[in-house]
Amino acid sequence: MALTVMKFGGTSVASVERLQKVADKVIRKKEAGDQVIVVVSAMGKTTDQLVSMAGEISDRPSKREMDVLLSTGEQVTIALLSMVLNERGHKAISYTGWQAGIKTEAVHENARIASIDTSLIRPQLNEGSIIIIAGFQGVTETGDITTLGRGGSDTSAVAIAEAFAAKRCEIYTDVTGVFTTDPRFVKKARKLKEISYDEMLEMAYLGAGVLHPRAVEYAKNSHLELVVCSSFTDEEGTVIKEEVSMETSKSVRGLAFEKNVTKVTLLGLPNNVSAVSHVFDTIADKKINIDVIVQNVLDEARTNLSFTVDQELLEETLDVLRGSEKELGYQQLIYESELAKLSIVGSGMASNPGVAAEMFHALASQKIKIKMISTSEIKVSTIIDEAKLIEALDTLHETFHLSEEESVSL
Repeated sequence: MALTVMKFGGTSVASVERLQKVADKVIRKKEAGDQVIVVVSAMGKTTDQLVSMAGEISDRPSKREMDVLLSTGEQVTIALLSMVLNERGHKAISYTGWQAGIKTEAVHENARIASIDTSLIRPQLNEGSIIIIAGFQGVTETGDITTLGRGGSDTSAVAIAEAFAAKRCEIYTDVTGVFTTDPRFVKKARKLKEISYDEMLEMAYLGAGVLHPRAVEYAKNSHLELVVCSSFTDEEGTVIKEEVSMETSKSVRGLAFEKNVTKVTLLGLPNNVSAVSHVFDTIADKKINIDVIVQNVLDEARTNLSFTVDQELLEETLDVLRGSEKELGYQQLIYESELAKLSIVGSGMASNPGVAAEMFHALASQKIKIKMISTSEIKVSTIIDEAKLIEALDTLHETFHLSEEESVSL
């Protein structure tokens, strides 16, 4: 008997009515002969509401207590969905992350899964029960509740699928698959039938919100087939796997973007072999994620160092750097907010060196200033003014003909 893991996001479970529709899909899968594990997010805007309430109490609430608070959202969903399934004659049992044996590292608000003890729920699964697990959460070795960061339910689902050797993991959301870019921002965005792990991983890291990056990492490492599809229709979704079955004619397959980006610059940093590493060690000690990095050497004695962080992490980043000013030895700290990161992604870019130039020419033609650049074999990222983002998306989508169906060769 094959096992399928089905994950449903917050929009998919936003009301009891929608939970009934989720139950329809789960029951169909069960009646087709599969064992089923369902992983769910908190209902609708529950997490945002909990964050807002905490914000009314403190500007910087304890990360440990935030994990205790936020983990309650998924617990509501698992109980209600289990009730729905049981009322409809299908035995279902709900489990929190820790009841399901999900152990994480001891990091609050952005923990990584360390291990999953499948023995805790496998007997119920083998007896035919539908297992409902709260995503986004786990527990440390010492018993502290942790959460996996925004979108962490995707990671929970894929990690569970890997641990239980599932045949595939289906991610149900409010879109019908993976698009060339976010269809809410570009009307001509086109759904992809399939995409490689590497392309999806780049798009996820670069801001495409349809999948959490860690989820794609887990799937790639375990060669698990992922499917992104809609909770609200039966339309075929997008398959994410090792390699797409056909060679496409397009070097660029998608655009990803991220808003609320801030550029932080240290002016006059000592130009020695340890200065840059010291800066990033200082930031890493506070578990602050940085992104695009640019260094400009001024002379033998001094260098300027710029990097980007999420706007939400700006104050914490500034506090860390200001608190280490003497130790780091920089002369001035400045920052620029209201920026966005815009990226082109495609495996075919590795063999087409003119793609980056085409991107820069297209943006220049619209007088869109590029503030920072980052590249890899299959992506080029630029930092631009957020006010220019929609215009830039439309321009690049047209430049690389992404609204056109891909021609293929066997």
